[in-house]
Amino acid sequence: MLQFYFLSILLNLVTGLVLVYATDFTKKQPGNDSPAESEAGDTKEKVQKKQPVKNIKLSFTGNAAFFDDHGFRLILGLLTCFTGIMKLLSVVRNDIPIIGDLIPALAGLAGGFTLLVEYYMVTTTTDVKLSENMQKIFIDGRKYVGVFCIVAGLLHFLFPSVLFL
Repeated sequence: MLQFYFLSILLNLVTGLVLVYATDFTKKQPGNDSPAESEAGDTKEKVQKKQPVKNIKLSFTGNAAFFDDHGFRLILGLLTCFTGIMKLLSVVRNDIPIIGDLIPALAGLAGGFTLLVEYYMVTTTTDVKLSENMQKIFIDGRKYVGVFCIVAGLLHFLFPSVLFL
């Protein structure tokens, strides 16, 4: 279906941009015990701790607060995983089932899973222990998964009838 073709391109690009350029909430901030506690602090303490910014850095996301919103990332992760699954099941223009859109589907599943794991690690109250491989790929290598999503989305857009894309 062409709808899932378009959604796959769009969601892979947005997921890749979030994974590469947005804030990584799984990393512990200096002075905080856990990433979840950084949001739950008292506002008066935050005002007192705030230091003037001396070095202004421009970023790709600018002031896009929705990139750092937990709800946005949860919905984006769910939609990206769903679209990845649907890309495996749906066929576009008499393409070969499953392997016809394999790379964009795998990119969507990996990117969506990365966002969902990050959301779970940040919002849970228990200590989350992942296996070494999952930690290495989906948490430490989130930027690589993001680049894979961006490349898969761009290639899927530029070369629509190539096998695996």
